[in-house]
Amino acid sequence: MSETKNALHVATLSGWYRFEPSGDEWHEAGRGLSYWSLTCLSVDPENPAVVYAGSEHSGLFYTTDGGRSWLRSNPNVPKLMLFSVLALPGSVMTGTIPAAVYRKNGGGWQELEGVRLASSGATFPPSPELQSRTRYLAAEPRNPARLYAGIEVGGLLVSDDGGTSWRAATDGLTDLDVHEVLPCARTPGLVLAACGDKAFRSRDRGARWEEITPASHDYGMSLGEDAEGAVYLGSAKGRPNTWLRPSGADAAIFRSADGGAGWDAAVEGLHGGVMNMCRVAHGVVAGTSDGELIAVTAGGARVIARGLPCITAVALGA
Repeated sequence: MSETKNALHVATLSGWYRFEPSGDEWHEAGRGLSYWSLTCLSVDPENPAVVYAGSEHSGLFYTTDGGRSWLRSNPNVPKLMLFSVLALPGSVMTGTIPAAVYRKNGGGWQELEGVRLASSGATFPPSPELQSRTRYLAAEPRNPARLYAGIEVGGLLVSDDGGTSWRAATDGLTDLDVHEVLPCARTPGLVLAACGDKAFRSRDRGARWEEITPASHDYGMSLGEDAEGAVYLGSAKGRPNTWLRPSGADAAIFRSADGGAGWDAAVEGLHGGVMNMCRVAHGVVAGTSDGELIAVTAGGARVIARGLPCITAVALGA
């Protein structure tokens, strides 16, 4: 199998899918883990044939051959309810429910205790009986020791030592319901956050935040960046408990060429929420809760696949 990053890996609530490009189109080329509800994906930065998939109740799975075969992590993550995963050079991290982060470096798993301590007072409305979750993990592209952990609902934490120690980075972040965090590759210092009622940006690596919520959509779900440095925001009108209406999420994907200062709608009126995005050769690909894959570029958006189960994550790998 090629080591080139030319395959789209898709996590859904009914397993994993692989898509491969054919000209301007994508076609389904593999499926696995169909019994499991997958919540997150991450591709190894040094070997794109290694892909990690986190599950709702069964811990972490991985493949070393682009999805031809899958294995369950052994030993598995101590907490099996995973909501985020981040592959780093030589290691992998997982975010769990309740909110914690575990790191594996070859052998067993080590809890990075600062995350649990910093988010110990967080709750998860509208289900207060559930504890908060580590919703998203990200590394700064130019400095992978700089990590970001988005806590739902508990704010944003940062680490400058690869996760050994963590501190809050919430100055100006008036919505602590963090869904995704995007440290930008093309604009040093620029970080975006998609939250439950607002969207934010920081131009100083999270030291200070300013609101950049589009006027028409408030529920920030996902973020992306293309090869030219344009940023993308997937956002809905209202929280998921309102999506029972005929219009569903009534979601949109916005594009900004100025780091989020202004937004242009690439597509609006999506019935499903925009759950996750990843960079591809031209623009980004987004996955929705209605099982659609949407390619978005500066010129607009088009559906490239539909009929999948609810998509939770997308990633480009081998």
